[in-house]
Order: sequence, then C-alpha cells, then structure tokens
Amino acid sequence: MEKQTTEASERVVLLGLDGASYRLIKPWAEEGILPNFARMFKESAWGELASTIPPTTPPAWSACLTGKNPGKHGIFDFMESPLKFPDRPLINLSSMQGRKLWHLFAANGRKSAIVNVPITFPPEAIDGLMVSGMMTPSNESDYTEPAELKPEILNAIGDYVVNIDIPKYDVELERDALQFLEDVEYSFQKRKELFYYLLEKKEWHFFMIVFVNLDRIQHLFWKYLDPEWPLYESKMAKKLRPRIIKSYQMVDEMLGELRSKLGDTPLVIMSDHGFGATRQWFNVNTWLMQKGYLKANADVLKKRKLFMTLMNLNDSPIIKALIPKSVQSAVRGKIRRGRSTFKSDLESVLDYSNTRAFFASIPSQGIFINVKREGAGIVEPGAEYDQLRDEIKAGLLEIKDPKTGEKIVDHVYFREELYHGDQTKYAADIIFVARNYGCLGRQLIGLPAVLQSSANVPNGFHRMEGVFMAAGPQFKKGHEIKGAEMPDVAPTILHITGQAVPDDMDGKVLEDIYQPGFMEANPIKSIKANSLPEFERKNFSAEETEEISKRLRSLGYLE
Repeated sequence: MEKQTTEASERVVLLGLDGASYRLIKPWAEEGILPNFARMFKESAWGELASTIPPTTPPAWSACLTGKNPGKHGIFDFMESPLKFPDRPLINLSSMQGRKLWHLFAANGRKSAIVNVPITFPPEAIDGLMVSGMMTPSNESDYTEPAELKPEILNAIGDYVVNIDIPKYDVELERDALQFLEDVEYSFQKRKELFYYLLEKKEWHFFMIVFVNLDRIQHLFWKYLDPEWPLYESKMAKKLRPRIIKSYQMVDEMLGELRSKLGDTPLVIMSDHGFGATRQWFNVNTWLMQKGYLKANADVLKKRKLFMTLMNLNDSPIIKALIPKSVQSAVRGKIRRGRSTFKSDLESVLDYSNTRAFFASIPSQGIFINVKREGAGIVEPGAEYDQLRDEIKAGLLEIKDPKTGEKIVDHVYFREELYHGDQTKYAADIIFVARNYGCLGRQLIGLPAVLQSSANVPNGFHRMEGVFMAAGPQFKKGHEIKGAEMPDVAPTILHITGQAVPDDMDGKVLEDIYQPGFMEANPIKSIKANSLPEFERKNFSAEETEEISKRLRSLGYLE
C-alpha cells in the first residue's frame, strides 16, 4: 500500500495530455477499457480543470506555465494580436510574458526537463533541458536545448517525430484515416521512448512533458467517439473506433508504466481543455458585413466567394453521394493546398479604411474593434468605441438558428471582464461563447450564410472542462476536487515541491488535493516577483511560418 506523508517532494512530474476529456476517459475507465485511469480515479485527487476563455491551446498552456491569466502572459492566439503587431507574426516562446515554471525552479537551484510543451520554440537555454513542442516548424529545426541533445536523442531512440503532417491525409478516406492513426501511434511511441530515456538518464527536479495524440484524433474524429451523434453509428466510425481506442489504451498503458517507474515521486496529470462536437460554424465576418460593420475589397471578395462555393459543395451530402470518391478526394486535396494563410485570407480581403470591426481567428473567438491608433483604425476611442461594443454585443445575443429559432450565443464578454494585466489591451475587444463552443466562430470571408451546419463532418473542438489528477503520497485518494482553474497548476506544482509562490501569479494552490496535515506542515509561502530580463525575439522564417500555418489550418485553427 502506498505510504502517506506530509513532507514536500524534491521532484515532481507534470504529464500533459493535450485535449484529454473525462467525457471519454471516465466511461471507458468504468468499462475496463482504460484500467490504469480507473486506478487513478481511486488513488488520486482528481477533478475538472477549467481552461481559459476561450479554451484554446495558446492561452491555456501559457496560463499553466506562468500561473497567470492571458491579460498578464499576453498569449491569446497562435498569432500576435493585430493591436500589437499589425503584420501578425506567429507567436513563439519569447511572446509569452513573465517567468515560467522552469525559471522558478532554476531560481531555487533545481533542474527542469521540458519536453514537447506547446509554444516552446525556439527552445531557450535553461537549467536542465528543453525539447520544443507545438509551433516547432519541422524535424530539421533546432528543437533542443542544449543543441547537442538532438543528436543524442536520435542516437538513443532512432527517430523522433516533432509533428504529424496532417494536411497530407484525406481522413474521409478509410485508407488515409488508418494511415493517420498509424502515424499518430508511431509518434506517440517515439515520444514515450524519449520520455523514459530522459526520465532515467538526466538529472531533473521538475519534468514536464505533453502528449498531443488525443487532441489530434479528437479534432478529426470526435463524432465517431460520441454516442450522442448519428455519425457514431456510421460505417466509418465502426471501422475506425477500435483503432482510435487503441491510441487511448496506449496512453493508459504508459500511465501504468510511469507510476511504477516513479514510485513515490508525485505525478500530476492535466489537459489544457476538454472536447466536444462541432455542431455548426458561425461565419462571424459574414454577419459583421451584413450588419455594416465590415467592408471587403471587391476584387478579392469575388475570388473568395468562388473558392467558398467550391468548399461548400465539397461538404454537401448530395454531392458526396453523386461524385466518385476519387474525384472528391482530389477536390479536397486542392482545397487543403489552396487554403491561404491567415494573412492573405483576411488581411488582403478587408477594407480597413471602412471596417469598424472584424473577427480575426478561431483560437481567439473574438471580435476586434478597428480603433484609432498610430497609423491605423477608424473608430474613435471613448464614447464611439463603447457604443459600438454595446451594439455588437446586443446583436450577437439576438442571433438565432433559422432552423430551430434557438439563440446561439450563450455569453458575450468585453475583454476587461475576462482578463487583467498590462497585456489585456491586446486581446480581442469582444469575446463570445456560442453553444458552449459547439458553434464555432471562424474568420472566412465570402460565405453567404451566417450559420452553417457541421453535423455531417466528424470534427470536434475544445471545451472548458479539462482534466486534473494528482497521485502520490502527499495527495488524497479517490477524492474529487472542485473549482480548479488553469492558472492554479503552476502554484500547485511549486507548493508540492516546497517552493514559494510569486505574488504576481493569479492561480491558487489547490489545497484540497493534499492529505490531512500536509497544509499545516507546509504553509503556503509567497515571494515578491522579480521581473525577468527581456528575451531576444526570434521571428520565424517564411518557410517555417508556412510549415506551421499548414498544420494549424489542418486542425481547424486557421483557414
């Protein structure tokens, strides 16, 4: 039987499972499909971990690493805010403001191993090691720090897959879907081998690794896994579901192995967000155009309308029934290759001199006001700005589904209602939630309909409810916690290891996860935060930008 202790630990492992959701894990654990997760529900303190609003990868992982809300860490999207950098370069590690967990461990003379964590490219020199994660351009990139770690990795495990090149798969074809799943499994296996190698061969006090396979699968195949959706009973779902479940069982098997390897070292598991079905698309810029808030360049708009017509035909069930699959696949391939980057898709279309508001991107789920600022904007700050925000908010709350008459927008927030800190001014001015993110705002221009069904596509997108589990001799067993939020992860990790929490963190130590007596023996310590030196900004090359943009588009983040 595992012992109990009121002593802080010298070491801790933070295992990130990108996109992991109790909506799948819990029933599969109860059915015996995931036996090691079933053990975790009995042997850990666990509960939902609320993501950021919106629950997207960039702000959520940044909140985890910094213990701060997006208004302080400054990450709202995969691209920089148009209010900060008008040309909207891709974000990188230096875009994330403030100290990260590895800086705080280093300040106390402790080493970190940071592996495959999103937004850690280019990797920075730390006290320990870093293998960069999502936003790393390719296998050819310099993705390790120190640099000599890369050849060591390749020598130790034979191969390492930085990213799965999703655009090359047409997952509506069974052949491509199965190949995608095979490649996801291979990528997971190599990452697990790297994990175990570094865990055993390197010195560390804080080990953080993120696995992204569940997120990638759910983006493409959620409705094949969710019994609430008709596609669950489709031929494709029945063929793919056993293979998909195998990927979850691989994670479950790793969890059992990991707990054996770690012994009494505490293990914290978390996801940056949960998941659910994408019911429909909300073409926000079409709505803004219809309302007179947005104007597009006429020549570019004509081309966009033609492209959108082809894209919609490709999604039509009637067309799919009539056209040979080989022809459909060729068209889908052309569409995937033809989708432009964010810059050419939106910025070349908008007539900024006559646009008062625009929707920038899926990850931010928000509308920017084209406020007057140096060299740009037409909306006067103050009364005009306030009135426009109120108008747009009221209009969003009135939108109804023409088929059901139901309102689609659950909540509308002004940015200062969600965020606080010196980076808040770079957030979208208006952030909304539509059908609990089941109705997903997107930035495409040229589509005639404000709302479009996504019921015939198996895709899914993020939800607020992430997962949190803490196993080890310091933690309660079989205890469900409530009220955990993404910024709480960093201070909780610090407290597990007996370290003080900087006073500029927004998160709280999750006191309810600990065994009785632990908090009394280890009262929370606070320290004054010291500002970090400025980091040199390293912009991506044109080739790196295009490579990353292709992958983001394939996941539905960019269009």
